[in-house]
Amino acid sequence: MGMKKAKRQRRKLLYILVGILTALLCALFLLVFFTNRANVLQDEEPQDPGRVYAVVNNELGSAGGIEIIHAYIPWDSPRRPGEVREIRYITIHETDNRSRGSDAEAHSRYLLNDANDSTSWHYTVDDGHIYHHLPDNEIAWNAGDQRTKYGGNINGIGIEMCVNIDGDYDQTLRNTAALTAALLDNYGMTMDDVRFHSDFMHKVCPHRLITEGRTGEFLHMIEEDLLEIQAAKAAPAEGEGE
Repeated sequence: MGMKKAKRQRRKLLYILVGILTALLCALFLLVFFTNRANVLQDEEPQDPGRVYAVVNNELGSAGGIEIIHAYIPWDSPRRPGEVREIRYITIHETDNRSRGSDAEAHSRYLLNDANDSTSWHYTVDDGHIYHHLPDNEIAWNAGDQRTKYGGNINGIGIEMCVNIDGDYDQTLRNTAALTAALLDNYGMTMDDVRFHSDFMHKVCPHRLITEGRTGEFLHMIEEDLLEIQAAKAAPAEGEGE
């Protein structure tokens, strides 16, 4: 009996040690992530101060073959400050709402009908739909950095990716990459202008994308889509030059 008890105690101690090691590794990963991508932009003049940024909303009709549904938040909602500004970034988020049915349409209804909060963003994407909530050139409150001069709220187009349990997350990533690439091309931006919510505040968002280690994969998706758009625009029209 004494030997069995000792074995149980050793096994319990091993489980505790494994748990501590796992927690330390997770903490190290997040520390490295935030060190590499943390808050380097917020109060600093961009490296190219002479660059001209778009200030006019230029609505896209579709992205990646998906029609964009324009359902703007009402003017009198606290979610819509109505302030026009330069478009410097595209900021990627996740809704963090895993509830069944919490898709892009559900989030659109929430923004349209619930005026008890000021949080807002420009697009919500799920595995089959893209909803557009605010003109791209208007401020939205989603980056958590208030009115920081070069922060995400004042300068970014906020995109929320749905993570509802009954959705296809991989397809949502592909749709979001397609939308991001289309917006980059639409406003003369580059891959250097893609940001994550975590760039503007110490929050692990987009949570699933970061914790699953897929940020590089996602950025590569965007880059491939952007190159495809640019190649299609550069290709001669059918019959041209004949």
